[in-house]
Amino acid sequence: MNYLPLILIITFIFSLLLNYLEFISKASSIQIVNNMGIGYNLGNLFDCNNKTSEEIKEPDEQITSCGNEVLTKDVINNIKKYGFKTIRFPVTWMNFINDSGNIDINWMSRVKEVVNWILKSNLYCILNIHHDGLSGNWLSKGVNSYKKYINLWAQIAEEFKNYDEFLIFESMNKVDFRLDKDKYDYSTLFEFSQGFVNIIRNSGGYNKNKLLIISGPNSDKDLTCSQEFKIPNDPSNKIAISIHYDKPPQFAVDPDDKPSPMTDENHEFMFTSTKSWGMEIEYKNLFNDFELIKDFYINKGIPVIFSEVGVLTEQKKEIESIREYLYAIFSFSSAYNGIMSCLWDTSNKTFGDMNYYDRKNDIWYDEKIRDNFKLISKGKYINPFDFYLYNNIENISDADPDGNLNINLGNKKITKIIFNAKITKNSFSEIGIGIKSVDKNGFIFEEEIDTKIGQKLYDGSYIFNIDAKGKDYNEYIQVQRWYGLEYIKLNYFALEFEENFISFDYYAYKLVFNNNK
Repeated sequence: MNYLPLILIITFIFSLLLNYLEFISKASSIQIVNNMGIGYNLGNLFDCNNKTSEEIKEPDEQITSCGNEVLTKDVINNIKKYGFKTIRFPVTWMNFINDSGNIDINWMSRVKEVVNWILKSNLYCILNIHHDGLSGNWLSKGVNSYKKYINLWAQIAEEFKNYDEFLIFESMNKVDFRLDKDKYDYSTLFEFSQGFVNIIRNSGGYNKNKLLIISGPNSDKDLTCSQEFKIPNDPSNKIAISIHYDKPPQFAVDPDDKPSPMTDENHEFMFTSTKSWGMEIEYKNLFNDFELIKDFYINKGIPVIFSEVGVLTEQKKEIESIREYLYAIFSFSSAYNGIMSCLWDTSNKTFGDMNYYDRKNDIWYDEKIRDNFKLISKGKYINPFDFYLYNNIENISDADPDGNLNINLGNKKITKIIFNAKITKNSFSEIGIGIKSVDKNGFIFEEEIDTKIGQKLYDGSYIFNIDAKGKDYNEYIQVQRWYGLEYIKLNYFALEFEENFISFDYYAYKLVFNNNK
């Protein structure tokens, strides 16, 4: 029997594998994240946090405590066939470590088994420390947990140091270090992040060159896109940032449809959940978020991973909106150079709040969402860059639930404010319209508009043109109805800027989206 053809084939395949591993080891952080494609979270398994160490003695007792069955390697292969190239493997360690952070051998063995399944399926694996950092748990206690944290990562690093760059470590998950209720403790986060990088890099093997993911402060986009957030020093220059993308929270993660009081550092307000998504202002906020992340990180060679993306599927959110929201975010992140997203999925509806894929029975609860992921993974999606405009005007016509209109400024300076309002009261003294913004010191301010400057148009509405040159407007401008609300409808709001910039053509995008859905 002539074995030469078989030997040649095996040699060729082995050569391709070596070349690919060499590419991965030399690839930049941006290239690696681009190659990670779209991701999937194994939620409500190893990360379960609903029982204590006194209640849980064996690994399976934690793995099944949120209603899902014990994971099998067949589930990993099933996930792959839907187009996912990365599996984020969230692990809560606290029930299987002692006060010093030493890991139970049986727990480590089970974690390692799943990592092996993922990597043998030729998928990227993101391994993290998950609910250990939830408020009240050991990691959330800050500096007093540092030695335990470093010891835990030292063991993980040692266990996996001979695993190639397809295994990626994520420092922590949604840890809310606080100086007080209004101030995030960026200094403590930096200390932990730098310690994480140091212990991994010094552990040898493939760990010297792995991509490392640094969790942003509380995994929050706004806190992460801040000059106060410092990236740890890394001799290998292989750092990515992890953020949970849950904007707007009223749609993505708010479970109640009743208004509830909320407080930020400046004022109290009513937070109202929404059941739908896809309006002009929501798409433009999505666009602005991606552009902000590009300016903060991507342009500096630092990729960003939206490590958790999802919508509460069991809270009466409109299925068409859930489909559109996921399609938009995963399409945007696939189009942007150096951004990728991972779906958060709890699978079992008994305990879960974001359920997309029944892992036990290999069935998607919504086939359209399934098909969209398969198409996106193949690059067959509506490319948002086809709808980017370059001009000096930004406009909006979709009001928020309070009837106000808002435009983000970023670092751009404006020259003119223009808005249109339908006013059905003859006496302007009985109505009030104002502008809200932020000054250069970060303080929110409001100023009333003299309604008498409005010019009446043929349709009975009024157009307002306000000179904004040299005025101290920052971050955003919002046109608000102050009093006489029943007599005012804000129809249209535009800002004229000093220079041209990129904006998003919502109406053209929606036309294509509606024709393809």
